Amino acid sequence: MDEIPYFEARSSLRREDHRLITGAGRYVADLAPPETVHVAFVRSTEAHALITGIDTRAVEGALGVFTAEDLRIADIPGDSIAAAAPAFPRPHLAQEKVRYVGEPIAAVAAESLATAVDAADLVWVDYEPIPAVIDPRESLSDEVIIHETAGTNVVNRTELAVGESLDDYEVVAEVAVANQRLAPNPIEPLVILAVPEDDGRLTVYISHQRPHGVQARLSQLIPMDRNKLHVVVPDVGGAFGMKGMTYPEHTVTAALALRLGRPVLWAERRREHLSGGTHGRGSFHRVKLMGTRGGRIQRAEIDILADVGAYPHNGTGIPNFSRLVALGLYDIENVSVKTTAVVTNAAPTGSYRGAGRPEAAYAIERAVDAFARAAELDPVEVRLTNFIPSESLPHRTPTGALYDSGDYAAALRRAVDLVELDRLRREQKGRLAEGRKPLGVGFGAFVERAGGAVDAGEYGRVEVDRAGSITLRTGSASSGQGHETAWAQLAAAALGVSAEDVRYVAGDTDEVAQGTGTFASRSAQIGGAAIWRSAHVVRERAIDLVADLLESAPADVLLKEGTFFIAGVPGTEMGWSEVAEAAHQRGVDLTAEDWFVPGAQTFPYGVHVAVVEVDLDTGEVDLLRMVAVDDCGNVLNPMIVEGQLHGSLMQGIGQALYEGVQYSEQGQLITSTLVDYAIPRASDAPPITSERLVHPAPSNPLGAKGTGEAGCIGAPPAIVNAVLDALAPYGVSDIEMPLRPATVWTALANSRNPMAGAPV
Repeated sequence: MDEIPYFEARSSLRREDHRLITGAGRYVADLAPPETVHVAFVRSTEAHALITGIDTRAVEGALGVFTAEDLRIADIPGDSIAAAAPAFPRPHLAQEKVRYVGEPIAAVAAESLATAVDAADLVWVDYEPIPAVIDPRESLSDEVIIHETAGTNVVNRTELAVGESLDDYEVVAEVAVANQRLAPNPIEPLVILAVPEDDGRLTVYISHQRPHGVQARLSQLIPMDRNKLHVVVPDVGGAFGMKGMTYPEHTVTAALALRLGRPVLWAERRREHLSGGTHGRGSFHRVKLMGTRGGRIQRAEIDILADVGAYPHNGTGIPNFSRLVALGLYDIENVSVKTTAVVTNAAPTGSYRGAGRPEAAYAIERAVDAFARAAELDPVEVRLTNFIPSESLPHRTPTGALYDSGDYAAALRRAVDLVELDRLRREQKGRLAEGRKPLGVGFGAFVERAGGAVDAGEYGRVEVDRAGSITLRTGSASSGQGHETAWAQLAAAALGVSAEDVRYVAGDTDEVAQGTGTFASRSAQIGGAAIWRSAHVVRERAIDLVADLLESAPADVLLKEGTFFIAGVPGTEMGWSEVAEAAHQRGVDLTAEDWFVPGAQTFPYGVHVAVVEVDLDTGEVDLLRMVAVDDCGNVLNPMIVEGQLHGSLMQGIGQALYEGVQYSEQGQLITSTLVDYAIPRASDAPPITSERLVHPAPSNPLGAKGTGEAGCIGAPPAIVNAVLDALAPYGVSDIEMPLRPATVWTALANSRNPMAGAPV
């Protein structure tokens, strides 16, 4: 096949949105037949305790109460996406011990959800409490062991050292920062419907990001022949990484369906989601930067402590993702990076939009600002001094990342221009002199690691049937990203038809032969590339056939608006239906499939700028503006990319200003409802100015990089740095997310150099 051209970016309204916003979408819970059995789980009310008894005698009206002893399902192995922890298995239902509030202990099946929930409340569990460990820094001491089989709370450690430290540095800056636990909070939480079929198969409808992945894992755990497990992912109401994993409730629901011989549905309620649907983030970074008074950073020492919660099977790999991009966009040769992951008596952590990259970006960007203050230099100039130059790309970092393409300095300079930094600095000085609310400007420069493992491919298939109808099949099922539109655009552009003429098939293991899934901002560059390549194979076969039919050279065959014709020869037009029929008669296969493996990750990047003002009397932070300059390579649909940016920015704003999972010292969940756990509303969105640079990725034929996680990586450091910039004259040099009014007010009250107007 000749070299494939890049796809020409085209904005188009998402064709799936009409059904989704008018209520015509079909989600898992919509598919439950009338005879469906509902499941409710009995969950632990203790953070750490021995189970001394489970009494079900008071339960009435239920079809059954099922414990670990009843179902006897093998434990979930203690492994995750990128790391193994064999000494930390996870039971599907706790039997001897509970390790966090919300851990499932028993499953109650009933004819209605209300009956199941009421019956679950009647199950009495006797506990013998054990001291709980909530702070991962305390967990390191191993004074209270959470998993006896491991004998330690440390899941794993890594250590990387490149170069050596000098005896003396002119400037040294150190920060200790926390990325608080977050709850992903998709509109549709976890949900699974398992339906036994008459032929002995089990059909599982599930809200998930990896149809084939969950098919493989469930078939291992139940266990059953994988070919007898049919997984269907219908419309998905948001995922954000948490739906890329397999949960105990998934396996238990499927096992109950087989046991009862009836459809069984479990739909996670919001309180269940907040208590145990996996949390994101939960890490502590200590960063020490050393360098010259001229602003050159010569060495970085980074320690990462990750809280993976009670069970590490989802979150152990996250600190490794942080380590890979721990240096951000900076050219630092001498590096020490250490990671430690520990278990605690809190809900398990796992992938949440960004998965390790927001943690790393927040830490290094806070440290760079601290270094600039210590050197008495402008933070913009320090960044420009230390960015990896564009002529050095591709660049292998000391942590092993191969940054592929870009111009980091150009992104920063453009962001400075868009935010009108000089004007803001003048206004900042004027406000300070006049005693008005202080203004702050903060920067968040970041790099993403997109694509997942370099050897993880994706499936794509494009087929033209005898009637000329076009169908695409993809392993990258959508959970809100707009694949149905963008993938159809790809196939349509290659085959010279309208996107509306392309049928989209995904999320069904019977209809799609194989697949990896949608996560790590991988879909366009890998899944989209597989469709693009497959469509061009079909195109070339069709052109060769038309050339033969019309006795012309293939180079003279043109394809436009669904019609083939010979350049300059009137009357040679053939539509797809004619070509497809001719192909059928001649035995030409107008079907192509591809398993595209890029062999490299992509590294989209950006610079985000926040402008804030702070009320010194109340501590309230008003986010006045966000500027985002991103490079996600070639763009397929600019409208979709803009939507992805705005959505991820709001989640980044949520982390910076509002959100945070909180536990008491005893391990009781404080933020158990959306009354207690604050998420940003539409009215909290600031004015957003965005622009894109374009440096194509060399690893895929679309030149695309990921874009779905940019905002939640760049926004938190930009916002916190902006608040610290505003409060620097008042002696505030450190503050922890989320920046709620009380947190900011307390930081001002405790500052060593309060100016007039600050609380004392």
